[in-house]
Amino acid sequence: MLPEYKKDAELRLKVAAGHLEGVRRMLDQDAYCVDLMKQLSAVQGTLQRVQQIFLRNHLSTCVSDAIKNGMGDAIIDELMTALKYDSSLVDGRGPVDTGDSSDAPFAAEPAGGRRSEL
Repeated sequence: MLPEYKKDAELRLKVAAGHLEGVRRMLDQDAYCVDLMKQLSAVQGTLQRVQQIFLRNHLSTCVSDAIKNGMGDAIIDELMTALKYDSSLVDGRGPVDTGDSSDAPFAAEPAGGRRSEL
């Protein structure tokens, strides 16, 4: 991992771990449910940013190198499969069909057009 991305990811993971511990303490103290939900959403947001750092690093290093070495299709297929499991990394239009629906993490699209994770 590139040093600048690693440093940023490590810091954000430490922040998320501390924040999550705070949520656990709030739960022990019977905090109001909505307050717990808000705090947990903040932790999830931090983790999504870490995931974006990992993606940026992967694109900058592994994907770039694979394309230069003629292995672009294989690494792109691998990445597209991985992206199916994290909706925060896609643009909201739904998962990209990689040809293997047996392990798709999304339910069928409901009438309202929004997808939900299983």
